[in-house]
Amino acid sequence: MKLAEIIEKLSTVNENLPVKCSLYSIGLTSNVYTVGQVKRDFPGVVLGDREPHLREKVSGEFAIELKTFAERFQENDFLLEQTVDIDEKRYEVRYFKLSDVKVNSEAVLLVSALEELIEFREEYSQVETL
Repeated sequence: MKLAEIIEKLSTVNENLPVKCSLYSIGLTSNVYTVGQVKRDFPGVVLGDREPHLREKVSGEFAIELKTFAERFQENDFLLEQTVDIDEKRYEVRYFKLSDVKVNSEAVLLVSALEELIEFREEYSQVETL
């Protein structure tokens, strides 16, 4: 789903509805941790519940944040970014395209495509600290 399409859809939604994300393929529903450029030229959200009281987005605030992206982003795909711990020393960052924005009386749900964008997957080793 393109950034411009999301902004248009949110313009018709109650601005006080909470925004959640869903990765259907793994059965995960999450808060939005941050909104930003998650890959070069790709706007998106980082999933997570760290500091949830500071990160609970409502649709009006979320739409305002999306509008801050430059014009060049408006026709770009929107991504959901998820970090997965592999073990104590390694983790992966996985990306999913946003496929739909579902709205009900309780929330706005950003729904991922079924398949992860494997070509975008990143693997990292955590640096040991003393």
